[in-house]
Amino acid sequence: MRFSHILAYSSLLWSSCLAQTKTSTKTTTTSSATSRNATTSTAATGTTSAPSSSTSSPPDVLLNVPQLSVGKIELDVENLQADINLNARIANLVQINAGVQVSVQKINLTISDVDVQLELIVRLGHLVDIVNRVFQSVDLNPLIIGVANATEALVGGVVAEVDSLLGTITQGGTTLSFIVDNLGNIVQQVTGTAGSTVDSIVGNYLNNMTYTGQSTNLANGLTQKVYSYTPLNALVDVVFNTAGQVVQATVAKGNSTTTATKR
Repeated sequence: MRFSHILAYSSLLWSSCLAQTKTSTKTTTTSSATSRNATTSTAATGTTSAPSSSTSSPPDVLLNVPQLSVGKIELDVENLQADINLNARIANLVQINAGVQVSVQKINLTISDVDVQLELIVRLGHLVDIVNRVFQSVDLNPLIIGVANATEALVGGVVAEVDSLLGTITQGGTTLSFIVDNLGNIVQQVTGTAGSTVDSIVGNYLNNMTYTGQSTNLANGLTQKVYSYTPLNALVDVVFNTAGQVVQATVAKGNSTTTATKR
């Protein structure tokens, strides 16, 4: 009777141990699933909250990622070993020793087929305001465009004349200006008292100027030669191409133009 009671008692304890072991396994699996769900919900929350923060204070340039999809996530685990040792002892009030050993040699994580949809938003509100203000100013004052064009033409003409002016001679109420054009011709401008101007060619660099011997090689095969115009003590830079044709002729920088007055 005592032996049978011991066997019955031991079998009862063994069944209880098995029940506890299964329960702990299910609990672990459930907690793992719960942890996975919690991770997924956290990622979703993070993705949703990002646009709201950018919308509250939008920058001038906004890069938005409304959609991100991953086609494949592969996890390879090599040599996964799990050893479970259970030692049950019946005599002397049933003693149970359980041990678990888990080892992993290699883990490989592969993520492929990533599809990202990007949205770039550029806000140039200040630039639009500036353009609108310019249009409003032109609408209220249409003469601004005419004044600007006239100023540009006047400044451009003055600069061109300074670069090509050989010298001036004033006689009575008439002013004679000698200018070299881009072809190397010497042009005489006669300005009367009424402000009218008459132009006429009176010579050229080849017949009325003297080559000083100074030559400089420029880019694209161009050559610059310096000529001297003795009547007005002016130096002229004449640029030739590879064919020997005159490309440009200007008064040398640093050369002082002569202004004379005759009575």
